[in-house]
Amino acid sequence: MSNIIDKTIGFFNPVAGIKRAEARKLYNRYTAALPANPHTKKRNPRSTQTANQLNKDAKTLMQRARHMDENNPFVTAILDELCANVVGANGIMVEPQPLDKNGEVHVEFAQAITKWFELYSLNQNIDGELSRAETEWLCARTWLRDGEVFGRMYSGYIQGVDYPTKTPFAIQPFEPDFIPYHISEPERGQLEGIRRNKLGQAISYLIQKNSLGFDFVEVDAEQMLHLKFTRRLHQNRGVSLLHSTLDLIADLEDYDQSERISAQIASRFSYYIKRDKAGEEDDALERGGDLFLGMGNSFELAPGEDAGIIESNRKESMSSPFRESQMRLASSASGVNNSAVTRHYDGSYSAQRQELVDSFARYRILQRKFVTGWTRPLYRKALQIALLNGELRVPKGVDKDTILNAIYQAPVMPWIDPAKEMVGIEKGTRLSLNSLSSYQRERNINPLATRREIQAERKAMSDMNIVSTADPAHNLADSIQDSTSTKKKNNGGDDAET
Repeated sequence: MSNIIDKTIGFFNPVAGIKRAEARKLYNRYTAALPANPHTKKRNPRSTQTANQLNKDAKTLMQRARHMDENNPFVTAILDELCANVVGANGIMVEPQPLDKNGEVHVEFAQAITKWFELYSLNQNIDGELSRAETEWLCARTWLRDGEVFGRMYSGYIQGVDYPTKTPFAIQPFEPDFIPYHISEPERGQLEGIRRNKLGQAISYLIQKNSLGFDFVEVDAEQMLHLKFTRRLHQNRGVSLLHSTLDLIADLEDYDQSERISAQIASRFSYYIKRDKAGEEDDALERGGDLFLGMGNSFELAPGEDAGIIESNRKESMSSPFRESQMRLASSASGVNNSAVTRHYDGSYSAQRQELVDSFARYRILQRKFVTGWTRPLYRKALQIALLNGELRVPKGVDKDTILNAIYQAPVMPWIDPAKEMVGIEKGTRLSLNSLSSYQRERNINPLATRREIQAERKAMSDMNIVSTADPAHNLADSIQDSTSTKKKNNGGDDAET
């Protein structure tokens, strides 16, 4: 708002008044919201994308990310590390949790489901070549690299479909290329190969049947899985996790290439012969053609000549710190542990643990997204088909509303110092802060299977008269203490007082 001073200046000097009003207008606005920085005059770039427009470049980003995954070891290491901490080598651990009428886990039915699921997981993929763990690993890698992964579910007995397991249910995962980006029919609600209703709910997917792209089939959304990585609401298709780091990684690749070329040039040298002008006329030495440098070589110089070497004096003292800082930035944007990617570990125990804590906070977000979008719907659907197929029978006393209940456990944060971690777990269980089963699940250990294994092991050792301190019942210190107390008790009060 203009004040009396602005009005007075504008009355006597309109040009100065206009400049003053414009300056006041700029002063009252956010500097970051201006088209350009008022101090440096540098333009402030801004995103012009609206809902569903961010994915127009998703295919280009996907292709760049694939190229880097194929040719850049840093990107390969990032994706491998993400998959190892999101899915793990054995896939997402699924522990069935059916309950009885009293709200407790029905152990017998849970064991039956576990036994069935272990056999089913050997060939979950409809191609019969990949197990559930291998399928989840590749799907997670496709999801993070390309931005999305699709899966078509086959259930029931279908003509021409041979299932790799006894259970008539399998998944056919495929990369986003098979859902066409270029086919959109707004009048039908179809955008980039996906048809949605007015509320944004998926109705059907248009799947490309061959590599030529001329034959398509439309599949209902109930038979499809679409796991996508998004940064904004209302994104129809996913975007690569590496979208903000591609340029930085490309610059790092160019920098590394320049360093390698410089090192190769610096490792080579040339020689020269300096000749004294006064002795040029007296030079009658014949050198016999080319001179080859090697170990122990020598050559003869004419009078007045001197031999020298041309070598590189390039210094690279700052290349390593600069490269490491840029790699940390790229790792941070990708949500991955930089030390694990670069295999460069330094710092104290507290520093390394803090880095693990920070990175696993990001891993857990990706783990939950993968479980809810891929593992859980597949497990529930497969279990339902197994029940309908008669492979599993629900015992009496099981709450039917809890048959599909399960605990899904993804990889957990590794230990840096196992001794310190074990002390923390022991204190946590003694103080009832958490159960031993929960700690076992955090280590990807099945509590029920572990207890039965320990029970069988201790029974076998007891039958063979093997005493081990691993069994608290055979703790030597407690046995000595108990025997001493018994002896004192038998000797009477005087001995006890002594």
